[in-house]
Order: sequence, then structure tokens, then C-alpha cells
Amino acid sequence: MKAFDLHCDTITVLCRHGEELVNGARHISLDKMEGFERYVQCFAIFMPDEYRGEGAKEYFDRNYRYYRAQMEKFSGRIGTAERGEQLTRGSGLTSILTVEGGSALAGELDRIKKLKELGVAMMTITWNGDNEIAGGAGGEGEGTGLTDFGRLAIPEMEKQGMIVDLSHISDRSFEEIDAIAQKPFVASHSNSRPMCGVKRNLTDRQFARYVARGGLVGLNYYTQFIRERDPENATVADLYRHIEHFLALGGEKVLALGSDFDGADMPEALNSVEKIANLYEYMLKSNLSEELVRDIFYGNACRFFSQHM
Repeated sequence: MKAFDLHCDTITVLCRHGEELVNGARHISLDKMEGFERYVQCFAIFMPDEYRGEGAKEYFDRNYRYYRAQMEKFSGRIGTAERGEQLTRGSGLTSILTVEGGSALAGELDRIKKLKELGVAMMTITWNGDNEIAGGAGGEGEGTGLTDFGRLAIPEMEKQGMIVDLSHISDRSFEEIDAIAQKPFVASHSNSRPMCGVKRNLTDRQFARYVARGGLVGLNYYTQFIRERDPENATVADLYRHIEHFLALGGEKVLALGSDFDGADMPEALNSVEKIANLYEYMLKSNLSEELVRDIFYGNACRFFSQHM
């Protein structure tokens, strides 16, 4: 089986606890990933909302150094990709560095180029709260949109070849970025709001824009983004409802995986990387073609990143 996951919080969790990429306590561990024919994981440096300015830069730098140290230590078991062509000729396990939270820029436009040079392929504009770029889904005001800095940052990200990720963005920010963006964008880990009515999930109109633009949407395994009532009892079947809904909206070439591993509570059947085989089998048993399942698990994301990274 091949898999390509657009988002996990593993790196910052491991850094915080002084753990390594081979471990028995986390959703992701190299030994769990090595059973795949091909596995690409986007490792996010997650930026908590309490970090801004110089504090955000220091936090990013600390986690970045940890990421590089882990990639060097386990270089014989996992490779890194910073350009699209590295994906098309890669095999085994591959890591892509991303950032969750535009506060990593600290409001400085030239940091976009710097982060890109450090290997950051994609950046989620907001985590939850508002930041220097835009309003987040959990920010101060639901109507908060792009800031003046944000109107400069989005075109600069596109210029530097950094993929724009709109998971967790406010609805107004989404509309304003959709109006100025020239390239396809991504929601690395967002589900369907009609299926589970939380603000960090996508409306049908928003999903339609990803389809129209040739973007990418990663399915999130977080129980509270899968099911509103009794989320602690969410199942693979509940996540499949989101898949069915997105496919009915034309999402065959847009859907991908965006687990949120090591950043959220997962259903028992999906709470470790090797268990995504349960979702693969469920989709096949639900009469999706194997070609479509392979695209959702790997093909769509690989094509997108090969072209835009």
C-alpha cells in the first residue's frame, strides 16, 4: 500500500517530550511506517497561538533544529523531499517539512523566502486564532479576514513556491485568499462541515473552490471533526460519510489523507499509522474502485506536490 499524509503534529510532540521518531507511544513511528510500499509524511512544525514575534521565531527554530536532527539520525530509514521531482523518483519513506501557523513569519515578509530555503514546502496560514496574516476559525471575530501584511504574504508565498494551506482559516479569510490567490491551494486536514458542523471543517462552497482550482483536501481523523454527537465513539464509517459527501461534490482528484496524527484523538481503528489500512479496506468494501482509493491515499497528493512543491 502507498500513502501520502498531508499533516501530523509528531515533530513538535516529540521535541516537547525529548522523544524520537522510533517510539512506542505516538501515532507515528518509523517502525510502524516501514510496512508500506511507499509512504510520504508531511511533518508540521505546529505553532501554538501563544507564540508571536520573536517568541514565535525562537519556537520555530527550536523545533526546526529537532526535525533536522531526527532526519539526520534516521537518514538510512527515511529521506526528505524539498522539491517536487524528489517525490517522483523516491521510494520507501519520505518526509516533507511544513508549518502549521503563519505566526512563524513573525510579520516579516522576508521570512517566507528564508523558511522556503530551510525546506518548508507548505504553510497553514492560521492554526486557530488570528495572527499577523489572517483571521483563524477560532479567532476574536468570525468576520476577521486578511490583514494588510497577509495581502502581501500570500502572493509572496506563491512566488517562493510555498504551498498555501487554508485549514483552520476563518470563512472571511478563505474568501479573501480565494480572491487573490493565483495558484491552487490546500486544506491539509479538514473535513466536511455539513457532515460535522465545526468551524474548522469546509463548507460545500469552499470545497467546490478546491475542486475548481485543482487543489487538495486532506481527510482529518480527529474524532471531533468527524462526528458532532458522541465524538468519542466516532468510527471509520463516520469518516466515510465525509468521503462520500466530498465525492458527490466532484472530489475524486482533490481528496487526500490529512490524519492530524499526534495532534488529536483518533477513533480506535485509526489511532496509529499502520491502522490506516482499515480505512483503505473500508473504502474498497464500500464499492469505491481501487483506482480511486489509491488516488485518495497517494496519487492525488503525489501529483499535486510533484507539480507545486
